[in-house]
Amino acid sequence: MKQFYRTPLNQAVSMALAGTAIAATVVAPVQADSSLEEVVVTAQKRAANLQDVAVSIQVLGTEKLEDLQIKGFEDYILFLPTVSYTSNGPGYGQVYMRGISSGGDGVHSGSMPSVGVYLDEQPVTTINQILDVHVYDIARVETLSGPQGTLYGQGSQAGTIRIITNKPVIGEFQGGYDIYADTVDDGDPGFGIDAFVNIPVNDRVAIRLVAWHQDEGGWIDNVPGTIEYAASGIVRDNAALIEDDFNTVETTGFRAQAKIDLNDRWTLTPGINYQTQDATGVWFDNEGYTGNEREVSRFFPDYQDEDWYQASLTLEGKIGNLDLVYAGAYLDRDVENSYDYSGYAEYLEDLYGYYGYYCLYYDALGDCADGSQFVHGDETFERFSHELRLQSDQDQRFRWIAGLFYQRQEHLFDLQWVVPDMNPADSVVQNGVSTWQTHQQRIDRDKAVFGEVYFDLTDAVTLTVGGRYFEYENSLFGFNGFLRHCTGFYDDNGNFVQDNAGEPQFPCFDTGIVDDVADGDDTSWKGSVEWRVADDKLLYFTYSEGFRAGGVNRARVPGIPKYQPDFVENYEIGWKTQWAGGTVRFNGAAYLIDWKDFQFGFLDFTVSNLTIIQNVGNAQTRGVEFELDWQATDQLLLSFSGSYNDAELEEAFWRSDQDRLDGLPPDAPKGTPMPYVPEWQYTAIGRWNFDAGSLPAFAQFAFSYRDGSFNDLESTNSRRDRMDSYSVLNLSTGIEKDNWSLTLYANNVTDERGQIDIGDPGYFSPSGLDYNTNYIKPRSYGIRWAQRF
Repeated sequence: MKQFYRTPLNQAVSMALAGTAIAATVVAPVQADSSLEEVVVTAQKRAANLQDVAVSIQVLGTEKLEDLQIKGFEDYILFLPTVSYTSNGPGYGQVYMRGISSGGDGVHSGSMPSVGVYLDEQPVTTINQILDVHVYDIARVETLSGPQGTLYGQGSQAGTIRIITNKPVIGEFQGGYDIYADTVDDGDPGFGIDAFVNIPVNDRVAIRLVAWHQDEGGWIDNVPGTIEYAASGIVRDNAALIEDDFNTVETTGFRAQAKIDLNDRWTLTPGINYQTQDATGVWFDNEGYTGNEREVSRFFPDYQDEDWYQASLTLEGKIGNLDLVYAGAYLDRDVENSYDYSGYAEYLEDLYGYYGYYCLYYDALGDCADGSQFVHGDETFERFSHELRLQSDQDQRFRWIAGLFYQRQEHLFDLQWVVPDMNPADSVVQNGVSTWQTHQQRIDRDKAVFGEVYFDLTDAVTLTVGGRYFEYENSLFGFNGFLRHCTGFYDDNGNFVQDNAGEPQFPCFDTGIVDDVADGDDTSWKGSVEWRVADDKLLYFTYSEGFRAGGVNRARVPGIPKYQPDFVENYEIGWKTQWAGGTVRFNGAAYLIDWKDFQFGFLDFTVSNLTIIQNVGNAQTRGVEFELDWQATDQLLLSFSGSYNDAELEEAFWRSDQDRLDGLPPDAPKGTPMPYVPEWQYTAIGRWNFDAGSLPAFAQFAFSYRDGSFNDLESTNSRRDRMDSYSVLNLSTGIEKDNWSLTLYANNVTDERGQIDIGDPGYFSPSGLDYNTNYIKPRSYGIRWAQRF
């Protein structure tokens, strides 16, 4: 008898198959008067029933988003167990799927994320700064797992998250508002108000308006702290900045869309989104320095002020029997931020010993300068995209979709490391006291031709073949370096001073200049076989590829090459099934993923004091994901979903070939787990509707669990640590009557200190001032009143 080895993947698949058996047998006797509602998705660029789409998709629809009290990124990401993430506060998040994570990303001029993020039809993916769209009047959040290189292209190599807004409805008036208030346990209260209205102008035009404002209370205290610089004897304290619960967020925005039926065949949908978000404080604590949870010592103000708008235009219509869609959008995003960097000054003082690094700089009287510093950033993002696609009649045996895509995104960032005590005469820059500046312009361009064809071999079997040819051109231009003893290189308008040839001049001491372009082209492919076993049961096998474009290294030393595109190859077996008369839905997928020559960013001071991006090797993920929904009775709905990912290096990694040739230990041995990849993640949600006297009431629980994971790939890195596993329990109850509802809720009921990230980007002060850890939000309580018209 052949032995079956119990590998982690085999165990995961066994659990999934066991779930199928449960769905087929245990729940079969349950009688329910109504089946599960149909879920509509647009993952294949057309509206379709979730059960008919051979892609692993998880959906949070309008009703579930409201039931779970979801308002932003860190709310919905908690209930997407196919996604792992790290975050450093509002607007600073990175997402990973199916183990495609190296942990070496997040640098402005580095690799693009491996997961694409879309707002309606436009990709809004940015490095380390996720667009934190306020969630209200949202149709659904779709999570497409696995490479989506064919239809979604560059940056969707591990998966795609799509935030899809509710569109105007012609001929129907709708309206509503939500008022809510909450408070964090041992923190500050918050409140918010959201509202929408759908106005039918006539039988061909409707307008939908949405507005929101939310104030979120803080829970982190800025407590007294001191820094003592040994060489100069200077002592700095933060007495002027002491404040309880100083991490607060204020979010305000609106959305306006119109739907215009030009005639019976053509529809135009213009729209605009606008949001401003002002955040103060930090979203981590430093228990190792302060001695207490939820406390830090900060020596300069921390804040981020962000505003963005997106203008979009969609045209849909028919040319004969062909469906045509044009989708164009423009995104403009401005971010100003500032954060304390004094832990770095303490690190340099310790590194340079007795002489003291900041005694190389002096104050206006010629004494050693107080090295305490902060970083000030001004960043602008501009992105416009165009997609034109044609689609054949979906009722035919042979069907197809084809399209053209173009986008251009520009990221201009000016970051200055400011030492206020330094003599302004020693640093001639805009603010007069910067020791280092990075002023760069990054432009990423993408062009693509894509398509998929579908052919029904029989009534039960369908073949799919897809491909995408893409071209990319990524440029990086600007400078970075120490600004001591500089001559000015800005004119009165703040532009670079130019020489006689019209080229920018960089006469500053120790300034590195980058002006380079990385470009290339390639093709990604997809193939799939679908087998409709029964009307309500679909099996499929898919091979798909995903990719990221290459780019330019900003390292200020010769010999550092450009980094090349990296590819993902995905082998997937999936199922979409319904059981027990449609009261049970069990979907899932098992997969094997190879990540080829993946891009990895690391900091090596023996080579450069800037992050270097290299293609370093291969990694592999073996995993499974599933979703089980059970309409147990008319009043009780239960859901359970999860994922398992075993992601590790396929070969050892050395930072340099010379280290390998010298026989030194690898920086990451073969078999090293990939960072930020929990092995197990799952969520369980139950909602029970009942009558409380004459009032229709409900009670709900929502449970989420994430396994532990490492925060870094390199085992030789002293900051590498394993984050603990954690679980979150949210409870809510209330009344839903006619057109109004009243909800009481408690989130993170057990007050779990779930770790999102550990450590500083690479510097360690001797006192531990920068040993920071990001945690999930503590226990909070709230009340919401909602009304619909």
